[in-house]
Amino acid sequence: MSKEEKAIQWAYQYLSSHGYTLKNNQPEIIQSTPWSQVVRFAISDGWIYLKCTPKLIALEADIIPILRQYTSSVPVVIAKNTELDCFLMKDAGTSLREILKRKFDAELFCMAIDQFTSLQISVADHVDSLFDIGVPDWRLNKLPDLYMQLLMQEKHLLMEDGLSENEIIQLENLYPVITDLCIKLSGYAIKQTIVQPDFNDNNSLIDDAYKHITIVDLGEISISHPFFSLINGLLQMKKHHGLKDEDEAYLEIKDACLNNYLVFESREHLLSAFDLARLLWPVYWALAHYRLMMACGKERLMSFHGHGKLAGQLRVIINNAALKGSILS
Repeated sequence: MSKEEKAIQWAYQYLSSHGYTLKNNQPEIIQSTPWSQVVRFAISDGWIYLKCTPKLIALEADIIPILRQYTSSVPVVIAKNTELDCFLMKDAGTSLREILKRKFDAELFCMAIDQFTSLQISVADHVDSLFDIGVPDWRLNKLPDLYMQLLMQEKHLLMEDGLSENEIIQLENLYPVITDLCIKLSGYAIKQTIVQPDFNDNNSLIDDAYKHITIVDLGEISISHPFFSLINGLLQMKKHHGLKDEDEAYLEIKDACLNNYLVFESREHLLSAFDLARLLWPVYWALAHYRLMMACGKERLMSFHGHGKLAGQLRVIINNAALKGSILS
């Protein structure tokens, strides 16, 4: 019996013994990827979800209760099984992406951004509790060295994924540029906090009855610069909804990303910080993707995504540095 099958068996036993009335014996698989399997159980008054992940990223059931000290905009964990790396959580509604695909409304995603940035700000002074349970420390003073470790330790992997030896040398030579950008971004009064590497409208759920937003998929968070999450969210809005930089809806969403940070810096300064974070975002993304590769198995994840995903983002770093006028040797 696979770990996932054992997890389903455990979930059945837990729900049955804790007063939940199951409608049937056939749970529905909602997602099955190298990084998670999500199964839902029909109960008398809705749904209960079971999520299973690889052991190296099985932190979500411990992260969520910490975050719930500061917000109700994260899932409610019912039970967890540390041996099987899985947990049960309550239903939180429909994905915003599903709703926005039917009828686009920028205000809905702005609501999610407002709640997520409020959470980021609330958690910023309390990150030690997250470090204590194993959340990675990728703050800006550590980011350049983590970047170099990836390049130095995984040359074979990077070349297998499509980078040339010359490109890796160029990336290594950009270490001072990455360091300088991190120092400049650190100069703004924006505290480092939780970063959800895949914050987007698909990982933002809304309860139709109460219009309550819940941010999900929190197992891979790290502590770094908060704008990395928001930049990913904007990129996903472009990808899935065809928004462009000049579109009114895009500008409205970008403003929402900055609104809660206006207590720390002027809008002009926030926009400058956002531009710096945009240049550094591929560095963060590469580290997050590499972490996922280690958790899921390099070959398994590369087979799932296809080769070239990590190499592609590292090439963006070269191009970004070139736009800054850096000399590549």
